[in-house]
Amino acid sequence: MTSWLDRTDAILMCSVLFITMLLMVIAGSRAARLWNKNKEEPQQGVKNMLTVLYALSGFILAFTFGMSGTRYEKIREIIIEENNTIGTAMHRSDLYSGDVRDSFRADFKTYLEAIIVYYSNPKDIELVHKSKSDAAEAGHRLWALATEQGKRPEMLAQTQQMIPALNNMLDTAQSREIIFLSHVPDLIVIMLFLCVLTTCFVSGFTANIISSKEWVIIIGFSLVTVMVIYTTLDLARPTRGFIKSDAGRNALKEMRHLF
Repeated sequence: MTSWLDRTDAILMCSVLFITMLLMVIAGSRAARLWNKNKEEPQQGVKNMLTVLYALSGFILAFTFGMSGTRYEKIREIIIEENNTIGTAMHRSDLYSGDVRDSFRADFKTYLEAIIVYYSNPKDIELVHKSKSDAAEAGHRLWALATEQGKRPEMLAQTQQMIPALNNMLDTAQSREIIFLSHVPDLIVIMLFLCVLTTCFVSGFTANIISSKEWVIIIGFSLVTVMVIYTTLDLARPTRGFIKSDAGRNALKEMRHLF
């Protein structure tokens, strides 16, 4: 089960973050006016702290982007690997003949369709669970059929080819589940948001009174920051974001012509 933060749409989170950033700048500016009524500028220590906060926010953002990029690559690789292992196992069914081959083909078709649904509907939790269940049941039937055929001496050669292929296919499915559950930790994302918001507050505090021209810069900075954070979050969601890895999924759909 993924966390609520991972399930929440990245656009929604970043939209709320953008508005909150501007509110924190306003809050910081008002706090400065209340706190420093007799001073034109806050103490220099606050400005030094702002520099540290900018550096800390940049460090956490870079760290989060690195984790997101790694997860994107792993998911892309596992999709391609799953495509290859399914294709190999499906072709091994041609080693059999008659009803056995037809049984293998029918279960492979069920398994393939379930995996396609799994990758095509990542936001529909119920459909994802159903597709996983359908794929697991088809995988069990395939394994049972292969082991049953392995008990027949005349099918030993075919079984020695099919069993390793099925084993790789099912192992890849298990690896895929583990990779999909290994998302960017919520604590890191929360720390990133807190650092950005704290930086905005301190920026407003050091500015004290913000002119209309300065607001253009503040809004532009906030917008760019939110866009970079959105790209970072979206990169870690390659099956349901704008940055998608479609090559492997399209290849899975193209395997339908084998039936």
